[in-house]
Amino acid sequence: MSPSKKKSPVSLSSSSSSSSSYTLDDRFWGLLKKLMVLSGLLALAVNIHATRKLSEQFAADYEADLAEFTRPLVINVPEPLDPLGSLTQSQAAGSAAMGGNTNQRARPPNKVLKIMQLLDRQEKAMRPPDNLRRVVVLGKSFILKRDYSIWEITFGDLGFQVTATNKQELSHEGPDGWSVMLCLDLFDGKSHCIEPSDLPSMRRWQKISRLIGLRKILWNKDKFCETMGAALKGFRNYTEFVFPCWILPHQFNDMIAEVKERFQDSRFILKPTDRGEGNGIIVMDNYKKLADWKAEFPDNEEVVVQVYLNEPMLIKERKWDMRTYILITSIHPLRIYMYRDGLVRFASTKYDKDAKDGGKKTAFLTNTSVNKKFGQSVEDLTWPYPQVYEYLKKHDNIDPDVLWKRIERAITQIFMSSESAFLKKFKTLRNDYTCANCYQLLGVDVIVDANIVPRVIEVNGEPSMQLSGEVNSHYDHTKKSMTHDLVKVMFSTTSYVNEVTALLYELELDGWNIGYMGLNGCSTTDDICLRSLDLQYLLDFVKEDYNMGGFRRLYPTADGEYYTRYLQHLESKLPYGTLTSTLRLHKLATTLARRSRVVHNNAIEDESYKTRTGGLSNPEASSDED
Repeated sequence: MSPSKKKSPVSLSSSSSSSSSYTLDDRFWGLLKKLMVLSGLLALAVNIHATRKLSEQFAADYEADLAEFTRPLVINVPEPLDPLGSLTQSQAAGSAAMGGNTNQRARPPNKVLKIMQLLDRQEKAMRPPDNLRRVVVLGKSFILKRDYSIWEITFGDLGFQVTATNKQELSHEGPDGWSVMLCLDLFDGKSHCIEPSDLPSMRRWQKISRLIGLRKILWNKDKFCETMGAALKGFRNYTEFVFPCWILPHQFNDMIAEVKERFQDSRFILKPTDRGEGNGIIVMDNYKKLADWKAEFPDNEEVVVQVYLNEPMLIKERKWDMRTYILITSIHPLRIYMYRDGLVRFASTKYDKDAKDGGKKTAFLTNTSVNKKFGQSVEDLTWPYPQVYEYLKKHDNIDPDVLWKRIERAITQIFMSSESAFLKKFKTLRNDYTCANCYQLLGVDVIVDANIVPRVIEVNGEPSMQLSGEVNSHYDHTKKSMTHDLVKVMFSTTSYVNEVTALLYELELDGWNIGYMGLNGCSTTDDICLRSLDLQYLLDFVKEDYNMGGFRRLYPTADGEYYTRYLQHLESKLPYGTLTSTLRLHKLATTLARRSRVVHNNAIEDESYKTRTGGLSNPEASSDED
């Protein structure tokens, strides 16, 4: 009998107990985890529901407050606002009309009230003390003789005291005896008005009619070329609003390289940098001739070369250009306006695009001073804007408003291009200086090609305001109307704290994160951080919006997105340490322009315009406009 095998004892009870314990633990912890997740989800749902209810209530309160707060804005003529005082008459009337209590002032949200108070302080800092309305007029003697009369009449009619003086006499008066300095100067050397180093110490409520640095940034032909070249470097679409240009001799090699690449078939126009009124200008048919430029200009150290417009738009077979009047009220951030009236100047000889070296000067130059010498009357050489618009619409089927919009964009991009150069100049005076006290009226010349593309030719920093004295002169009427509207734009004393506060309030309702340095400071999450200067900019923006008259705002504009790509390019050109972001301010300014409550009946062809400008009568113009 074989021995039987003994099995190892196995404790069944022990094995069963271990397995059961493992299963219970696993189920317990799994259930606990699920309960914790469910608890978290429930808490999240409760929070979301509560937050949504609070947000809805908050938004409803905001909307109700906004409706109450913005009620005065339906008034055609804004009234001054006392942020902490009683209702104005119109506010009381509006409240009564809507069933409100006229004896109790509406209570806006606490933050809005603080913004109003902040803006009110800034506006008071921008106002002359004791209603001081004194204009001091300084400058170069021949410009004073030419232009003083119209400014004396204009400012005087609007309640200002006007005094002709000089730097020495003014220095004995002290710095606070005037509110406006009208500077009629060429700034081609010694300043006849104020030393640039004194500009940062001006009171905020003082204004000067001069953009410091203009002469060496845009006014001189060579500096205009230099500024545009620096701004447009790396942006190849610049032929949309300005001609490619070079300064000889030091840019000769760069010019030849670019011409061979892009402009071999072009013609070129050469201009001496130290002469005006069309003197010394020539045309060359071939870029190879440019090497001999010195033979044509033996007495000039420098000349400016531009690509020549061989196929301009013609009227009655003659070449023409436009003198536009531009008002700059701020460089950084930019605010710019164009006056709706101006002068169109004609060449006196029919244009021939195949003529050797441009042909006769009277065919390729539109300067009135040049063409008057050859027996043409001023009436034949100049038209008012409405006459040109009517002609183009009738004979060429061109929409004048489309042409005008393109001209506006070309001019706007010129001044956008110069912002960096101006800021570099300002920073030499003080690091945070922005010339906020400065404004200037400019003459900007524009030519239009056969494809209806306008390009800026040059900028004149001191366009003539001399009156011809002719009876029923359209041109005199334009200058009188323009100077009158300019003073109203710049020097309105109405308060616009209410309007600016409402605009900022609406932006916050729409999701903008706006920081205020004067309140709780700014954070990195803010879309825009508003300093004192920025608030002053917004107050001026709205003030000008309500007082434009015959001016049309070029920038900021409701279609500001058009400039975004170019501004992205330009922002890299800004000097290091610039405190404000051009793109952020551009976005804010564009949004505010789009939200403007002011409607201007300012179309090119409206009947009131034709009536006001005297129909299609031809103006008399002096050669000082060249």
